[in-house]
Amino acid sequence: MNSLLRLSLAVALVPAALLMSPQAVNAQEEMREGRTYIGLIGTRLNHRTVDDGDIGGQAWSSMTSLQLGTHISENWHVELRTGTGVASGKVDNELEVDIDYYVSWYIGGNYPITDYSNIYAQFGFSHIKGESKLTPFGRFRAETPQTELPEELKGPTYKDLADMRYPESSFSTSWLVGVDIEVVDDSFLFFEIGKFFEDTETKANVFQYNGGLKYEF
Repeated sequence: MNSLLRLSLAVALVPAALLMSPQAVNAQEEMREGRTYIGLIGTRLNHRTVDDGDIGGQAWSSMTSLQLGTHISENWHVELRTGTGVASGKVDNELEVDIDYYVSWYIGGNYPITDYSNIYAQFGFSHIKGESKLTPFGRFRAETPQTELPEELKGPTYKDLADMRYPESSFSTSWLVGVDIEVVDDSFLFFEIGKFFEDTETKANVFQYNGGLKYEF
């Protein structure tokens, strides 16, 4: 009688054991391959070493972007981003820099670190259209003869840089690393850091610090 009860219990537990097996759990997990995502990004840009070879400075500006991507496999994705500047930056209070618009294409790899979070890295190319112009103070220094300026205001100015396109090279490589966290079903918060563009003519070396929200479907 006891043997029959034990046998019946074992048979009853077999379906539950199968459901809890790694193969069954993996089958229940939603695969990312083939899924598409859209997102909204807020960015702070650090314009470093903006100069004409004689002077140097840096500035912070802001922009907002939209992203559209797809997972071409479980660990690889391609992505398109486009955006525009929302707040310009000032280099040494003399040169104002801003991004009119940009378009970036990335290919990246991602790796899950928990059931709800992934780390990833992306590399790609960007087309950037920006502008640079002298501030009133920068124009005063640039247009006033050096002999008429106070000693502390004498020296090179940003006039030549303001007369150039910014960036002078409209295409550049871009890269970033990031982490995303699933906060509700299929919706992720993400944070990123990376290089936005480098311009050999203006010497601008611009880094991006991103945060945003994306939805996968």
